[in-house]
Amino acid sequence: MDDGAVERHEEQRERREELRRMAVRFVVAVALDLFTGVYKRAAGFEGSDPNSGTEKTENEHRAFFWASGFNKAAHFSFMLVIFQILASVVVLARRMRSFREDCDMKLLLGLICVTISLSLMAYLRWWVSC
Repeated sequence: MDDGAVERHEEQRERREELRRMAVRFVVAVALDLFTGVYKRAAGFEGSDPNSGTEKTENEHRAFFWASGFNKAAHFSFMLVIFQILASVVVLARRMRSFREDCDMKLLLGLICVTISLSLMAYLRWWVSC
């Protein structure tokens, strides 16, 4: 084998590995986005709009307003990851590693937002409702 063939083979192997890593992140982003959708309905965020400026909800507590906002931020973060991965796979950019790092950052941001939202809802259910 000549050096060109070895180089192409190595490049293809790297691309396959990056695609495999991106596939895992894609599955995680889709699963977490589905979770935020189910959680949104279960918590009753459907009727509340965190951007409306009114912080009155059915239980008139600010924690509900903020939990809804963080849930929406998590949803947007996960959707950005999904669209970014789809776009990177379609284009087959050579910058897959930077895409992967950017997706990791957005997944972490979304996970933090979901955790804050769940914590606020737990606070409402256990300490405020009692």
